[in-house]
Amino acid sequence: MTTPDSADAVTELLLAHVDRATTGPLDDPAVVAAVVGVERLVVATGSTDAHVLRDALAGRPVAGADAGHVADLVAEARGHVAAGLIRRDSGQSVDAGVVNPASGGYEITTDANLLRAAVRAAQGSIDAMPYYGARYGARGSRFATTDSAWLISLARLGSDRAIHQVEWLARVLAARGMPSWLLEIHLDALVAEVRAVAGEDAVGSLPAAALALAAVRRRHVDDDLLRAADDWADEALGDALPVPRAGALMAAAVADLRAGVTRDDSSLVDWLTDPARVPETVVTALLAVRQRILDQAL
Repeated sequence: MTTPDSADAVTELLLAHVDRATTGPLDDPAVVAAVVGVERLVVATGSTDAHVLRDALAGRPVAGADAGHVADLVAEARGHVAAGLIRRDSGQSVDAGVVNPASGGYEITTDANLLRAAVRAAQGSIDAMPYYGARYGARGSRFATTDSAWLISLARLGSDRAIHQVEWLARVLAARGMPSWLLEIHLDALVAEVRAVAGEDAVGSLPAAALALAAVRRRHVDDDLLRAADDWADEALGDALPVPRAGALMAAAVADLRAGVTRDDSSLVDWLTDPARVPETVVTALLAVRQRILDQAL
């Protein structure tokens, strides 16, 4: 239960971090939750200005931002900080459960700058691919953030070990309808964000892991076929596409199928062609595009 005193503590902690000045390792779960919550608002508002972020936290309108989305993020951040304060009081350590209670509590980076980079990479990847939001919603966004913060922890490993861990995550996600190509994109974004805040040494083995995923995918579906698949889907359906880039998503799922990452591509294709969501004409057109991809893939 949130008391007036605890609500005040949550507000104070979030406001204390709108300047994004905290650096170095974080060992306080409540501070981790505040840093992540503020950075998600940075992405949602498109601003690092402390005044803008204070407005967002106070529920005041922010020009150019989706008010409903910002309100949801503020409510979520407040909940995570409140839970973080309880963790602090009971002496619990920092793990993914601080900002993603459904995660099971795996390791995430505790460096403030790298944590912010993880949030930006995750949210940037989600914003670039509307499929995430359409299918997985807020839960998917939370997992993207904590997966991103976990991936940063792989940078310090040797390339072989990092690649092995990334390939494991790719299999898990692909089985749930997220082709490895999406993780490839996420890793590229993460490498760019980490380089920007911490330099080349900090990215460690992450570029090698991204290249390894891309190499496996390109053996079966190269970049030209990804683009072609998008063109075929756009030509066939235009505005009737269930989500943007549906063609590339199907091509990426075929790549996973051919590479043995998944046993089939049904998790993605069944969602795209669900007759409860799309009319029969769309189903027929998408399956025809999928067949063209299968005919072209190696």
